[in-house]
Amino acid sequence: MTSRDNYTAANHSAIPDNLGPRLSAFFRSWDDAHTQDHAYLNLFAPDAKLVFGPTPSVGRDAIRAFRGAMVHPTNGPVVSLQHTLEKVFVVAGGAGNGRQEIVLTGSIWYKLKNGRRVDADFASSMVFADNGQGELQAKFYEVYVDSLELITAIKEL
Repeated sequence: MTSRDNYTAANHSAIPDNLGPRLSAFFRSWDDAHTQDHAYLNLFAPDAKLVFGPTPSVGRDAIRAFRGAMVHPTNGPVVSLQHTLEKVFVVAGGAGNGRQEIVLTGSIWYKLKNGRRVDADFASSMVFADNGQGELQAKFYEVYVDSLELITAIKEL
């Protein structure tokens, strides 16, 4: 049995060429609890909206603050995590006029500062738009995940 890179979807060749490498780089950076350069922000347009839970984060500063409040290598509550990308679905009719829409499925595990591990499956909806320089950036990114176990475990810390 061959293994594949967690950050390469099983159907990676179906992803538009201008998004495949960027998605892999985004998830690698997001999952790096020790990151200092916040390279994951490069995926987002300056005014992007990230929806994870009840309160959306709008703009790169808010997205960085959201991630920073959740992922930290010593202070946590999440000290490490890893996504495994499964499949990417290009939304029919979602392209054109410098736009691209995709749905991404996969799994994720979170390790909390008390050592507990929480696993979940997820799906994400992403809307990309041309930034005026020929590069697609996420304008909207919504994560669908059953976060009850994670939130409960964080509250127990």
